[in-house]
Amino acid sequence: MTNINKKSKVEILTGVRPTGDLTVANYLGAIKPIIELQNKGCAPMVFVADIHAMTDSEPSTAKKFINEVVADYIALGINPNKTKIFVQSDIENEVAVLTVFLSRIVTVAELLRVPTLKDKLKAHCKPETANALLFLYPVMMAADILLQRAEKVPVGEDQLAHLEISRELARRFNKRYGKVFPIPQPFQTKALRILSLKGEGKMSKTSPQGAIFLTDDAKTVAQKIKGAETAFEGKMTEKLESHILLAKELCKKKSEQEEIDALIKKHKKGELVMGQFKNVFTRIVQNFLTEFQTKKAEITRDPLCIPSILEQGAKIARANAQETLRLVKKAMYHY
Repeated sequence: MTNINKKSKVEILTGVRPTGDLTVANYLGAIKPIIELQNKGCAPMVFVADIHAMTDSEPSTAKKFINEVVADYIALGINPNKTKIFVQSDIENEVAVLTVFLSRIVTVAELLRVPTLKDKLKAHCKPETANALLFLYPVMMAADILLQRAEKVPVGEDQLAHLEISRELARRFNKRYGKVFPIPQPFQTKALRILSLKGEGKMSKTSPQGAIFLTDDAKTVAQKIKGAETAFEGKMTEKLESHILLAKELCKKKSEQEEIDALIKKHKKGELVMGQFKNVFTRIVQNFLTEFQTKKAEITRDPLCIPSILEQGAKIARANAQETLRLVKKAMYHY
C-alpha cells in the first residue's frame, strides 16, 4: 500500500448547475457565501456542473446556460482573479475515470440509501424509469471533489449526505490503496430560508409568480411584491419574516436596514405600515437588480470575456485533476 499523503490542492470547492434563470434566493443561498469567503482572503473554486445537469436535462440545454450562469456569478460579485471558475466537462475524461474507480468501492445498497436520491425517486420518477446517471450522482460528486483534492466544501443540510459519501469514499480508497485523498470537510453556510412571495414553500423558479428572478424588470418586481403575502397589523408570520430577511440581505445601505426596522417596529405595535414596507422592499430589490443587470450587460458585451475566464480556470482544474489521477493510478496499479 502506497503512502503518498498529498495535501489539499483547493481550499474551498463548490458547484453550480446551469439550469436557467437564477432567483434572488439562489444568490443569497449559493453565491453570496462565496463572495464573503473570497473577500475574507480565501481562495474558492467554482465549477459549472454541466454533466450533473444531464441527470434531468438534455446536454444541449445544459450547455446553453453555461456562459449565462458564469456571467451571473461575476456580475453578482465573484472576482475571477480570486475565485477560479471552470466547466465540469472541460475535465470530463478525468471525471469519468475517477467516477469508475470510485464506483468499485461503493455498493448499490449504499447509494439507494442517499436521502436526496430517495426523495427524487419519490417525487419525479421510479427506479425502473430513472436514468443511471441520477443514481451515480453522489459518486460523480465525490469525483469532482476528490479530483481537486478540496479541503472544504460549502454545503446546505440537503447536501450533507452527498458529501458524506465523498468523505467515506476518500477514507476507503486511502485505507485500501494508500493516502492519496485529503478528507473533505463540510463548510456549512448560513441557512437562509427564503419563502415564496405567494403560496407555500421556498422561493423557486418552478413557481415564477412567487419568485424574484435576476432577469426581472422594475415593473415586474413591483407587481410581484405588491401581491406578496405579509401579515395583519400587530402579527408576525413566517412569510413576513422571510420578506424582511430578503430585503435586509439585499440592502446596500445601513439606512435602508434602519428604515425596515422602524417600519416593522410600528407594525408590531399594530400600525398599518405594510404598504410602506412593500414600497421599501420594492425599491431595495429594484436597486439591487438594476446594478446587477448593468454589470452583466458590461460583462457580456465582450464575447471573449467569459471564455477567457473559463479557460484560466480549466487550466488549473485540469492540472489538479491530472495530477490526482496519476497518484490514484500509481496507488492502485503499484507503479
